[in-house]
This record gives sequence, C-alpha cells and structure tokens, in this order.
Amino acid sequence: MSDQDDNKFVDCALACHADYIVTHDKHFNVLSSITFPKVNILTMQELKDILAIS
Repeated sequence: MSDQDDNKFVDCALACHADYIVTHDKHFNVLSSITFPKVNILTMQELKDILAIS
C-alpha cells in the first residue's frame, strides 16, 4: 500500500477475519488486485446496498 499508516487497518481486518473494510480512502484500492489474502474493500454506499439500507 502506498500509505504505510493504513497497513494497521489491513492487518486488523485479516487478524479478525473481517468480511470487508469500509472506506473512501483510495489507497485501499490496490488491495482489489491482490488475490491472497483476499481483502474486500467497500465504500459506505456499497455496504448500504449490500445491507439494503438507503
């Protein structure tokens, strides 16, 4: 990741087997191209859509 300060959030998500990281931080977009370990990055709107909340 280009912003090394964000690594702690990825580490935490992997350690707790989180389904998603919800953020608008574009630095996390690089994780979409990594297949292992898989980290799903969503915006708040995408999470709302998944949960069917408007």
